[in-house]
Amino acid sequence: MKKENKIQRKVWRGKRTRLTLTLHPEIEQIIRKTAQENNLPMSVVADEAIYAGLKKLGWI
Repeated sequence: MKKENKIQRKVWRGKRTRLTLTLHPEIEQIIRKTAQENNLPMSVVADEAIYAGLKKLGWI
C-alpha cells in the first residue's frame, strides 16, 4: 500500500522576493512529480519542502 503524502501548507504565500537557484536533477524531479500529483505549483512544493527541512534541522 502506497503511503499518501498530503502537503500541509505552512508557508505564507504573499508578496515575496524571488530566488533563482539550480537544483540537483533528482530533487527537481521529486518536486515536479509531487507538484503534479498534488496539483500545486512547483514553487509551493519547493517552499514547503525547504521549510520542513529547515524546521527539522532546528533552524526555524
